[in-house]
Amino acid sequence: MVFERAAQVNARFVAGASSQAEIVEALHGLGIEDRQISVLDRTLTPAVQAPVAAPGLVTQLRNLFGGKAASAAAALPAQEMQVMVYMGQDDRLSASVQELFRHFGAAGVEYFAPTRTAQRVFTQPTGVSVEAAAPATEHVAPKD
Repeated sequence: MVFERAAQVNARFVAGASSQAEIVEALHGLGIEDRQISVLDRTLTPAVQAPVAAPGLVTQLRNLFGGKAASAAAALPAQEMQVMVYMGQDDRLSASVQELFRHFGAAGVEYFAPTRTAQRVFTQPTGVSVEAAAPATEHVAPKD
């Protein structure tokens, strides 16, 4: 038995980086069909965003005695879009798709190559009785 994982290219775009319609149309221009494209448009609510960590005790003491003030952590973007392109076992267009995503200003691009992995099937061997295939240990019932 062989497990096959399809090739896939994912890209993440921050709010306002590019238009979803323009990206999908450009993918169509490469020959990618609608059924191969998934777009997730996510708005991160304040409850989902990571809170900015308060300075620790050592930092507070250092600041008290004239140390530099701690810089605030960068806030997460309020919105992001993720585009996923499923290519099956034929990944000839994967480099073109990655280049297209970078052209549109993707904040991150991930490529997953197609793989074929042999899987072991756990079945009873042919010609072996159930008793012979049973585990070597035996179950002992507890005594009352």
